Amino acid sequence: SQSPKSTGISPLADKFVHVPRPQRFPEAIAGNGAPVKVIPPVIPLFLREKLGVPGPAAARGRNLPENLKRKRREASLLRPLDELSSGPRTFRVARSRMGNFPIYTDIRNGGSKVVTILRKYTGDVPALAAELEAVTGKEVTAYHGRLEMRGRHAPVIAEWLGKLGF
Repeated sequence: SQSPKSTGISPLADKFVHVPRPQRFPEAIAGNGAPVKVIPPVIPLFLREKLGVPGPAAARGRNLPENLKRKRREASLLRPLDELSSGPRTFRVARSRMGNFPIYTDIRNGGSKVVTILRKYTGDVPALAAELEAVTGKEVTAYHGRLEMRGRHAPVIAEWLGKLGF
């Protein structure tokens, strides 16, 4: 008896039948069987209003992480120094013994958190905090005797206080 020669095709290949995948758009098949690219119709907004066709569904509010919520809030706070008025203020910032502004940079958490601190102020603290938020674009946290904001803002705050005449 003769052993069958290998044809390179598995003897199980005859048992499996090729089933074509279903098309995404069954109507998008040309007469020769080649797929045809179908672009779904997009109605421009001005025609959508005239025809009374409803627009795409409005996106629902997403739950954003706290850091992104803070960044969005802070982006709305920032204003250029030129837009801030330079008239009299209801607060004062005293200079240090050496004549410098009392602005300090503190590096915390092993270098991963940088905080700018303003000290030696008197007067209307909420007004000072609101103006610092406008100058730096960051939220200001008031502690007893100091105002803190995230990031390195000493040069900007010093320029702003110099323009105010303190």
